[in-house]
Amino acid sequence: MPSSRAHVVWTDRFFDYDFGPYHPFSERSRGLAAHLLESVTSASHPGVLGWSHTVEVASRPTLESFHQADYLEFVKQASGISREVSLDGGDTPAFRGCYDAAARIVQGAVDALDYTLEHRRPAFHPGGGLHHAHPDRASGFCIFNDVAIAVGRAVRSGHRVAYIDIDAHHGDGVMYGFYESGKVLDIDFHQDGRTLFPGTGFPHEVGRGDGAGLKANVPLPPRAGDEALLPIFHRVVPVLLRRFRPEVIILQHGVDGHYGDELAHLQYTPAAYAEVDRAVLALAHELTGGRLLVTGGGGYRAESVSRVLARVGFVLAGLAVPEPGSPLPAGYRNDFVTTFERDAPRTWSDVPVLDPSPWTESDERSLVGQLEGKLGERFPAR
Repeated sequence: MPSSRAHVVWTDRFFDYDFGPYHPFSERSRGLAAHLLESVTSASHPGVLGWSHTVEVASRPTLESFHQADYLEFVKQASGISREVSLDGGDTPAFRGCYDAAARIVQGAVDALDYTLEHRRPAFHPGGGLHHAHPDRASGFCIFNDVAIAVGRAVRSGHRVAYIDIDAHHGDGVMYGFYESGKVLDIDFHQDGRTLFPGTGFPHEVGRGDGAGLKANVPLPPRAGDEALLPIFHRVVPVLLRRFRPEVIILQHGVDGHYGDELAHLQYTPAAYAEVDRAVLALAHELTGGRLLVTGGGGYRAESVSRVLARVGFVLAGLAVPEPGSPLPAGYRNDFVTTFERDAPRTWSDVPVLDPSPWTESDERSLVGQLEGKLGERFPAR
């Protein structure tokens, strides 16, 4: 048994997953998070986190556990040509080496999952969380679906999986990929699909067949923030998890719900993310003996992504999250300026600047009532 409290999977080879300088998705933000987390914890709490810095390219059988063979061949072919090819007819272009780059991120999720299953300690894959890819196509900047492959791997190992997704965009690739599975509980908090890609994830989508009643979608309106997320999270998630009794929890930790994100319109704060992280960690200790995999996900403002994901590592290691006003290390700030060519944040979080939220207690009652009616469950009052 390792002496560390949690384990992080990060290699700078994840930077190979690169759509170019003008594309909104970048692994560079996730890299800043990993480097920040490692530099601070190794200085102040050496040994509290274990690290994997070498990650191989996932094998073809691993990829075929979720993706269709003809789609994998299409990506392989597109990976080796110089002209621009769209992998999804939209926002996910091929680039040289994209097959191996995406497959390495998949292997990161596999390595992290295997770690938490074996050692019963949390594992963190900040470069992952590419939850939109479908078996037969790319989608939403996601070439291969590392989290879906991790979910399927856990199920094939005989485990019941609770998948929680807090990305601002609905995790459609995972939900529909396991829509009929009675081994996967899927709880997804996201911006209302009527206002944001991919346009899915409504309360009536609750699963089918053996999966009926095991898919819970919590759509929130634009400009909703902590006041919407946290009460419903605390009312719904513990009840569903305790009823389902998972043997491993997988949390897709997108940061595009953070206020000020460039592609979404929710207004979560760092304090809300930390509260969710602590709640999920406590449920993992209660229900799974510590088997918890956390991945990154969306997030298109480097200032938010890098700091929030670094704080995730503190929570998983059982450490106090840095105080909001405490200064960031000079090394992080220098790397930020070099990478993004703009001023770096000075402290671990900023004073939130929020627009007025449309969310009311009446909205909460209505949404919780819809979930109760569709899932056949009663949730506690506030």
